[in-house]
Amino acid sequence: MVKPRIAVKTMGCRLNHAESASIRGLLCAGGFAPSDSFEGAHGAVIHTCAVTGTAQREAHRLVRTARRHCPGPVVVSGCAATVDTVESLIKCGADAVVCGGTGEVRLSGAGEAAVLSRIVSDAICGKMCGVRPEFNAARASIKIQNGCSFRCSYCIVPDARGAPVSRPAREILQEAEALASAGFREIVLTGVNVACWQDGGLKIDGLIELASQVNGIARIRLSSIEPGTAERGVIDMMARPGGRLCRSLHFPLQSGSAKILRLMRRRYSPEEYADTVEYAVSKMPLLGLGADIITGFPGETDSDFEDTLRMVRDLPFSNLHVFPYSERPGTPAASLPDPVDVRVRRDRARIIIAEGERKRRLFAGRFIGRTVDVLVERVGDDGIGRGWTGEYLETEIEGCSACDQGTLLHAACIGRENERLLCTRGAVR
Repeated sequence: MVKPRIAVKTMGCRLNHAESASIRGLLCAGGFAPSDSFEGAHGAVIHTCAVTGTAQREAHRLVRTARRHCPGPVVVSGCAATVDTVESLIKCGADAVVCGGTGEVRLSGAGEAAVLSRIVSDAICGKMCGVRPEFNAARASIKIQNGCSFRCSYCIVPDARGAPVSRPAREILQEAEALASAGFREIVLTGVNVACWQDGGLKIDGLIELASQVNGIARIRLSSIEPGTAERGVIDMMARPGGRLCRSLHFPLQSGSAKILRLMRRRYSPEEYADTVEYAVSKMPLLGLGADIITGFPGETDSDFEDTLRMVRDLPFSNLHVFPYSERPGTPAASLPDPVDVRVRRDRARIIIAEGERKRRLFAGRFIGRTVDVLVERVGDDGIGRGWTGEYLETEIEGCSACDQGTLLHAACIGRENERLLCTRGAVR
């Protein structure tokens, strides 16, 4: 019997991708065949993002595309499925709607649509019944936490995902063990605000310690950690010699202007942020440091932007995610005075992006002549393995074979091409 193909399309963050892996796992267990493409698909699951108005419009476009291609049910889930109206999603072509935060089924549909909406809901709620998530990559993300109560003025996520809820440590570790048994060597602990994770008296550093003891897991990576939470303890764990926690810290900045940070309702000053970065680099000179930055937030003057640019130049960033501000209806920032012209927002973003690229190339150059550990994600017919270091640098390794795919290799860095490291193969770690 041919299994019905269900296209699973994922927008947005690592958390969404972790949930989509759970959706694919339960689809397989339920007699469906997950697919990456709408072509030839019977139905579809669109796991959406709503962090900006642009993301919500893209969600609508994907739903309409799915409706054109798929004769069977179209299920919409994720953040846009929570903050949007059911009526607008039905108009786009949805048959069922499942909330991103709680897994609540807002519209179940009938027949196959009801079956698919229940599968999606169970995946979001973590009701896996022993089924392992299905990933299309060499590393696996584990959802440890959902929701946030910080209420930054530009962010819709607390409305879309609700208050912080932590997944029990026992479930997380069982999933890590299952993934290790399936051959995954690296896991990413992800959530909306992972530093808020807690299970009784156990906090994020304790969870990392327990996950580090899972046999077969060689590397652990954190998706992101908010300033003013648990970053110092996490940095201390990263700095331990021989530890499994990757020396890669994604530490959102958003702005280098004290005034703009206050308008954003962020919980730190530029000085506090810089102090933490300096603390981290004093312990790990080759730390991979990432950040999110928003340009053109309402009220941002040329002077405010220069403050941000100065911080980017002064601090050792190696991986920047830069976004021109996009009004998100339903957030306090959407009604702030003094909006910045859209062209100015984009011009400022281009300046920060260019500086970030320059710094990433400089950072990559510091690894020439050193040995790095690389998770090999794929190996080409030319014997070149491609993957990422613990510091989150893209790497090419010559002298690999197909059996190296999915392994963690020692590699000698002999050069770089832009920000990509060029290495020769060493031993399997």
